[in-house]
Amino acid sequence: MTENKSALPSPCEAVGTLIFKDHCYALRSDDGAEMWLELDRVPTHLIDHAVRVEGALYSQKLICVDRIGPVN
Repeated sequence: MTENKSALPSPCEAVGTLIFKDHCYALRSDDGAEMWLELDRVPTHLIDHAVRVEGALYSQKLICVDRIGPVN
């Protein structure tokens, strides 16, 4: 029997615009790339604003967010 070992998440910090898309939240970077966000609490006042996200990168397209806040 073969074990299925998935890659461990890596620490991640990203900056972009918080968007609401397809009933989910995502971070859109300046180059137009989008990453899905897993959030416990959604700061709705930051939608369509520049934010900084810190968390764990689970794939090239998914960040589990530990912190999110406005870019100063």
